[in-house]
Amino acid sequence: ILTINQYQMKINIFTTLLFMMAGFAYSQNYYMYDFRNVPSDEISVMIENEEHFWSKVAQDQIKKGNMTGWAMLQRMGGSADEPNVLFYIGAGSKKNIDQLGKSFGEGSQNVMSQMSDAAAVFVNRALNIDSRRVGQVFLNRVHTEFDSDWDHHNFVKTNFSNVTDINKMNDLQGKVWGKFIKKMMAKNETTQKLWSASNVVSPRGSGYNWNYLTIDTYMTYGDALDGGWKSSPKIPNLSEINSLMGGQFYKQVMWKVVMSVNSKGEFKKH
Repeated sequence: ILTINQYQMKINIFTTLLFMMAGFAYSQNYYMYDFRNVPSDEISVMIENEEHFWSKVAQDQIKKGNMTGWAMLQRMGGSADEPNVLFYIGAGSKKNIDQLGKSFGEGSQNVMSQMSDAAAVFVNRALNIDSRRVGQVFLNRVHTEFDSDWDHHNFVKTNFSNVTDINKMNDLQGKVWGKFIKKMMAKNETTQKLWSASNVVSPRGSGYNWNYLTIDTYMTYGDALDGGWKSSPKIPNLSEINSLMGGQFYKQVMWKVVMSVNSKGEFKKH
């Protein structure tokens, strides 16, 4: 994981990119996906650092209104050369994005100040390891639907696509799939807990292989694999949506939530 100064520097770089490349947005519901590819012999140390330090930083800043959520996820399946750890960092507003580096720095100092001097020495030593970062993406969440009893979820299916018209895709996702999945969750026809659609804000351009993301969340891995349908659903006409993304997703990846901090600043180990 990065030291406090390293993390702040990285956040500042990507914040600058965000506002250089910011495009059309329906709302201010910004967040970051931070992808890592971590060797198996380093995973346990990373998890310990996240649980005992960085999740506490997130709790501190969420309670102050500077962030909206945080989570660590591990990839389920896939090839060894793909990112195997994903961090979700909720910012909410553009103002919070602008202050994200400062927020992590402030939160880090607050958490560190609660430790004894001796403990702080060992914590800093533990934090000073390679981040294994392979990419960061800022997104804007445009649509969200969730089950009436949704409180949290344990598995996330991320659906990446490269669409030709983001504005049209945003419109169709809300009118077609969002409307459908909301009805199916309300009728208890699926065990899916949450669905959302987001467009990439930064980085963008033809050099990147995806610019749009939808997610489906579940409580069990089995439900994540088959969609959690109680019976075969009558799927709405998705021809326009499929056309915009070239006929199929760029890729779909399954993730297990390791730990999270919700919008109230409450920590949960999944």
